Amino acid sequence: MMLWGKAEKRQPTHAQRLFHGLVREWLWIGLLILPMTAYLSMSPGLALNTSLYDSLRRLTPLPVDPRILLVTIDDSSIKKLGRWPWPRNLHADLIDRIQAARPAAIIFDVTFREPGDPANDQRLADAVCSAGNVVLPLARDGATGYNPPAAQLLPLFKCANGTGHINVEADSDSVVRSLYLREGPPDATAVNLAWLVYQMMEPTAEMPGVPGEGSTVDWLRDHSIRIPFIDAHGDFPRVSYASVLQGEVRPELLRDRLILVGSTASGDRFATPQANAAGVEIQANVLNGLLQNRSIVDLPGWMAAVMATSLVALLLGLLLYRPRYALWMTLGCMAVALVGSWALLRLGHWWSPAASLVGLLLSYLIWNWRRLSVILAYFGWELARLDNEPKVLPERRRAPSSNGDVLQSRIFALEQAVSRTRDTRRFMADGLECLPVATLISDPKGNILLANRIARDVFGNDLVNQNLLEQLADLGYPPLHNGVRPALSALELVEFRDIHQRSLRMELAPMLPADGDIALGWLLSFTDLTEERNAQQHRETMLRFLTHDLRAPHSAILALLDVHNDQSPIFGQIEQQVRRALSLTESFVQLAKAEADGYRFQPTLFAMLVMDAFDQVALLAQLKSIHLEHDLDEADEGMVLADQSLLTRALFNVLENAIKYSSSGTTVRLSLSTGEGWLECRISDQGPGIAAADLPDVFRQYRRFDSAQGSEGLGLGLTMVKAVVERHNGQISCESVVGKGTTFRLKLPLLDESSGN
Repeated sequence: MMLWGKAEKRQPTHAQRLFHGLVREWLWIGLLILPMTAYLSMSPGLALNTSLYDSLRRLTPLPVDPRILLVTIDDSSIKKLGRWPWPRNLHADLIDRIQAARPAAIIFDVTFREPGDPANDQRLADAVCSAGNVVLPLARDGATGYNPPAAQLLPLFKCANGTGHINVEADSDSVVRSLYLREGPPDATAVNLAWLVYQMMEPTAEMPGVPGEGSTVDWLRDHSIRIPFIDAHGDFPRVSYASVLQGEVRPELLRDRLILVGSTASGDRFATPQANAAGVEIQANVLNGLLQNRSIVDLPGWMAAVMATSLVALLLGLLLYRPRYALWMTLGCMAVALVGSWALLRLGHWWSPAASLVGLLLSYLIWNWRRLSVILAYFGWELARLDNEPKVLPERRRAPSSNGDVLQSRIFALEQAVSRTRDTRRFMADGLECLPVATLISDPKGNILLANRIARDVFGNDLVNQNLLEQLADLGYPPLHNGVRPALSALELVEFRDIHQRSLRMELAPMLPADGDIALGWLLSFTDLTEERNAQQHRETMLRFLTHDLRAPHSAILALLDVHNDQSPIFGQIEQQVRRALSLTESFVQLAKAEADGYRFQPTLFAMLVMDAFDQVALLAQLKSIHLEHDLDEADEGMVLADQSLLTRALFNVLENAIKYSSSGTTVRLSLSTGEGWLECRISDQGPGIAAADLPDVFRQYRRFDSAQGSEGLGLGLTMVKAVVERHNGQISCESVVGKGTTFRLKLPLLDESSGN
């Protein structure tokens, strides 16, 4: 048996096989999700990348460098100076006006492509040469290169401190988020305008960004960066072009500033993550990031893939190790991805968490889907086994839905099983509660799990979660009085008297599983044998009295007969002893009848029973010169349901006692009254009375009081009376005053003649 049990334990259960299958399947799923996550992390075209970038970038805005100042060609300047394009001598005058304030650099975001008035072009070239710190833009001409300046503009570009491109890159949603710091034809690449200005201030600075992936044979792109825009609610300090030209701006505002000149008029704008921005504003944002070393550079693709797949691999392992917290672990990993991306963005690096978020979400969804499938499969297997079990109670089975939905069929089967289990449990609980003996169920350690009503009455408290051995010790179980707590299996099954003097028989049985020999719990029952043991003791007492008191007179008779076998006065003594024996026997017989179950009830006129009893005691009363009185003529006639013989005998006993203990010449009176469904019979005498201390024991067997000295009897008559009255659903009581007499009150329910009861 043990070898079979060990071999059985080595075999995996159905649930273990399902779990092992889920682990293997999860490994294959991980091998699919991780490469997919790596691929998405290196795909810049993922739409979620741009949304996450815009949202996280708003949380990391750059402050405005105070050295930057915009001179804007705005709508008010056009209104004052005329339609665009303006004569180039105006730009020359602007340069002279700004240069007089000694700025750090003058950066034009205005292209000079077509020649204009030669004198004005020369005037502009002279102003640029005189200033020495003017930077001019380059504009791309088609797909092959930058538009070369006209011949008469060559002096202008030769006098410039440098030229840089102003190209920007629009993403697939036409929003400008990045640019290349160097781009152009292979033999004539140009740096970005803002980088050129920054390099003038920091000659040894290294160009940020990574090599571009958008290079072609005819056009090279290098050092891609993302534009670090300032806060959407902030702005660069700016003055109007016309205000500077007309001298309305104080020179102190222009001194040592990096002045960007460009158009902000309506229509000349680009879409950005914040709002539409002019080209000069985009260059100002690029320059602002360079000045604060906060240009945003994308992480290398391999690094982004490693970070994304690491988070997804971590979640895959955690889901397998701690499936209970799947949702919280998934949300935690997503939060780590978002917070990590935000922290890198603050440090000037961009890593898109979109791929990892997609991988994490897919992992969670697939994990829950597969776990649900395994759970449904296991439930289906277990429910099928449960359905094949023998049915304890009859049940009405409903037809399942026929739409082929596995989940719905499992729910239906589970509903059936739960209903069956609930009915069985209720049946067992109700059956346990209705058992006629005290019953308890405990776990293997003796902690009580269930107890029925009778058990609660026996122990006198709520037993659930209590220790069985402690409760037995409190009840008075003898083997536990020495303080030793043996195992439940070692308890002695004995009958004992508890602390309330009840005779209890204890029975104990282990609750064994169908396929094992280790107890899952214990079933304990107590049978209350108090009444049986008391009756047995009573019978034994009666037998002892019968044996003793009948043997003595008969022995005396035999002895007298042996001595005198002829006619002599001794025969009178013999007769007396015999009569005494017969009287004692009669008393025991009457008491036995009173306590037996052979009553024959029938509708009876109570007055008739009283008259029969009076007739039987009349001679006794006459011999003692005692007057018997009753008020039957005055009382209403009352019908009772009675055993006429026993109830007459009970009345006789009370009247006989009243006569026996009364003095000659006294009166014994019987009176009747009815009311509220009861008949009351009062029997009063004028005897010596009973002491108050003895009244509680007046109906107990074999009790004789001081007032009964000199009278024969064993004290069984009133016990018989009480038994008869109670079997008639009545009540009996005694009132007595020493020296004045005693009154017995017998109350019996009147017969309801209308209902026949």
